[in-house]
Amino acid sequence: MKYLLCTADATVTCFESDPPRAAAGEIVARLTVCGVCGTDALKIYNPGYPKPQKLGHECVGTVAELGDGVTALRVGQRIAFAHHAPDPDSYYARHSSETMDPQFRRTNIEPGGFSEFIRLSALHVQHTVVPIPDHVPDLRAVFMEPLACCLRALDRASLMVGDTCLIVGVGAIGILFLPLLREAGMKVLACDVRPERLELAQRWGALAGALASDDVPALCRAYTEGRGADLVILTALNQATFEMALRAVRDGGALMLFGGKPGTQLTLDFWPAFLREINILTSYSATPGGLRRAMQFIAEHNYPFEQLVSHVFPIAEAQRGFELMHQGRTSKAVVTPT
Repeated sequence: MKYLLCTADATVTCFESDPPRAAAGEIVARLTVCGVCGTDALKIYNPGYPKPQKLGHECVGTVAELGDGVTALRVGQRIAFAHHAPDPDSYYARHSSETMDPQFRRTNIEPGGFSEFIRLSALHVQHTVVPIPDHVPDLRAVFMEPLACCLRALDRASLMVGDTCLIVGVGAIGILFLPLLREAGMKVLACDVRPERLELAQRWGALAGALASDDVPALCRAYTEGRGADLVILTALNQATFEMALRAVRDGGALMLFGGKPGTQLTLDFWPAFLREINILTSYSATPGGLRRAMQFIAEHNYPFEQLVSHVFPIAEAQRGFELMHQGRTSKAVVTPT
């Protein structure tokens, strides 16, 4: 089988090996499609990540082999799965911080998501494998993990029906917040540097959109009786977007720092933020419960997530997909076995 591994900065190597075998409690999945996440590009091109690095975690496949004791799945069944599994009984999990559990980051699928066959440990089988309903296409199901990351972020924010949220950056990840917010009864505004992304956001239900060069805080005040947005979600995070978000959020509102990368430095004048009671939140990855909720959302709502996919590459040509992601020239790239 073929699989990919980041072996050095800006270098992804395609290896060949025998397919893995499933031990007791485990399964082996045959890959159907794996999404290219922005963090994959960061691991490849940012020297802040030590090498080698495993890649790929937005996975859809079919069950190829069942280990002893696995009875909840069947060979040939379509599944979606992710790469990290927390200890549900840990201190962190009991405090709703599953993604901070040390076990969470230690676990991974083998040899990674960009592989023709993937071994999932018993922990992954128990906590990250989600069956795909028959009516959900593979290119829609592949958005389960990133959608679950968005759900995790919204779980960490205090929102009420009718609140107004501004999404800064409505690319392949930012746009996923929009249906979640809309179905929860929120009003959504969007900001981006690309007009075509704003047009898509409005087709998916955003009340209005503004280019980053426009007066975005004024737009937020116009839709909130002068208050500003209750929540600003920053999927594009730098000093300029951070300062704009501070001007766009209402007093007592929150900023969700959702997109970042190693080396990001932000300057904050603490005094006005203190006087305004601005809440600054962060969110990392997805929980097992969020994965199941994300698949349920995908199955119950007819949002055409697959339309976000702009490029499809076989494993042998996946380097091109990583380059396009790194250069900001793709909406969403995915990798298939052939």
